[in-house]
Amino acid sequence: MPPHRLSALDASFLYLERPTMHMHVAGVSVLDPSTRPDGKLRAEDLAAVMTSRLHLVPRFRQRVVPVPGNVARPVWVDDEDFDVEFHLRRAALPAPGGRRELADFVQRVHSRPLDRSKPLWESYFIEGLEDGLVAVLTKVHHAMIDGISGVDIATVIFDFSPEPQILAPEPWHPESQPSRADLLREALREQVVHPVSAVAGSAQAALRTPGRVVEGVGAALAGVRDLMGVGVPPKGPFDLKVGTNRRFSMADAPVQRFKDIKNAAGGTVNDVVLAVVAGALHRVLKARREPTRGRTLRAMVPVSVRSEAEKMALGNRVSMIFVDLPVGPIDPVRRLHRISETTRGLKESMMAVGADSIMNLGTWAPPTLHHLAARLVSRGRWFNLVVSNVPGPQVPMYIAGARMLVNYPVMPLAENVGLSIAVTSLVGSMGFGFTGDWDGMPDIDFMATSLDDAVDELAKAAGV
Repeated sequence: MPPHRLSALDASFLYLERPTMHMHVAGVSVLDPSTRPDGKLRAEDLAAVMTSRLHLVPRFRQRVVPVPGNVARPVWVDDEDFDVEFHLRRAALPAPGGRRELADFVQRVHSRPLDRSKPLWESYFIEGLEDGLVAVLTKVHHAMIDGISGVDIATVIFDFSPEPQILAPEPWHPESQPSRADLLREALREQVVHPVSAVAGSAQAALRTPGRVVEGVGAALAGVRDLMGVGVPPKGPFDLKVGTNRRFSMADAPVQRFKDIKNAAGGTVNDVVLAVVAGALHRVLKARREPTRGRTLRAMVPVSVRSEAEKMALGNRVSMIFVDLPVGPIDPVRRLHRISETTRGLKESMMAVGADSIMNLGTWAPPTLHHLAARLVSRGRWFNLVVSNVPGPQVPMYIAGARMLVNYPVMPLAENVGLSIAVTSLVGSMGFGFTGDWDGMPDIDFMATSLDDAVDELAKAAGV
């Protein structure tokens, strides 16, 4: 596969990374091997499936190479020394192999950076779970994927039937890595040719469809105005300088339960997710003896701007909106309605369009300025926590014949934000992953149990 330059947004995740802020994402899939003919799943079974399908995700055999002098964004190049055994790893939990032992392993792996000299991913086959279950933890740099493309990759690695599908791997002949002189020459050529092409293309498009161009520019400007209008968020308990180490906890609930609440009380499934998160935050703040009456915390909510044509494309196509979550003592249904009104207004605004425009301003900016801008944005106080909801297929899924029961996402942290909450809806289950700073979130297990309680409370109030 020939060298491919990182997009402005993908490169931002590399520029943001530092020893205390690792920019990788991960997912923990819990598998039931009883659906296999022999009732067992071995590490070599997983390895056979994954190695037979690497040609379907070619980025997994590429590494990032910087351009000399940092005159352009880095490029993806084939790793001529690629060794899948480096990336496929094996681990076992101590007894009793419950949720706490699994979370402890995940948080230790997530606290370590990926090796920049290799393709930016690792996958762990985890044995020793209670009830004969196994887990697979896959960790990938955010420069490579966003949540939606991660789900797309999962649909390649997983099967939709219990019969293991071992594909015939295609022969792979890595492209030679370009020399430093070649990298520099191509970067300089792009800076001369591509901006001219972009301007020419825009001019031609304007002549063909001037109304559409004006409409698009107007929407972007309106979005920037909406984004800048949100102001500084309230002070929150997770506003802290993050350290190197992470804590992790998990919770899950049936997707149907969230749909039942939505059908009974209104809003969307995503509104219900935000409402139960707000309810859980209320419990955490109360346990910490912090004031809650009339209080809100601002959540940064990633929004996919990926089109159907971009399915299975790696890289990031994500924007964001900011949602103020009511975390005070309030009726759960009323909390949901307040959030629904807020998100409905945000959808009618152009905030996500504006955020997407800002995040892609670096497309033709000099990398040094792009790097500086990314760091400055990350250090600003824009929100108190992250809440991400990534939907996926709700049909049964298998890997090497073992059925997936639930998938828990593991998130990075922003430089001054000590809590990220994510949920992946797959195979009929909403898997919540809570990632926190080690020192700032000692009560992360209580956060997970509080979410369980908040779901029960909202369901009862909604009459389901």
